[in-house]
Amino acid sequence: MTSCLEKYAAETVAEVNAISPAEAARFHGRAGIEFVDPRPAEAIAATTGIIPGARSISIAAIEAGDLPPAFEDRSIHVIAACQGGPMGARAARELAKLGFARVSYIDGGTEAWLTAGLPTIR
Repeated sequence: MTSCLEKYAAETVAEVNAISPAEAARFHGRAGIEFVDPRPAEAIAATTGIIPGARSISIAAIEAGDLPPAFEDRSIHVIAACQGGPMGARAARELAKLGFARVSYIDGGTEAWLTAGLPTIR
């Protein structure tokens, strides 16, 4: 039996573009690209850490449109990553609703990023 939460997660994932850690790494550090981690700071520190240069912006702040000045330009490409993927997908979907033309999330989140041999900051 599928729970409402599982159905919501599946619908969210279907609405946004998933990219692999390798693909995300090719974008890392480029101008016009912002990485976002929507997890609470405690969760980031207690689990996988954060992708270097990623901004920690809570899912509540994203949903409220409370974003740093770097996000005023809606043409930037925003890549979201949480620990395993679903919250990153949710953040990407919310960013798309805010008018960002290019949003993605890392399939498998920072766990997949680490498995691919890429660094995080703890």
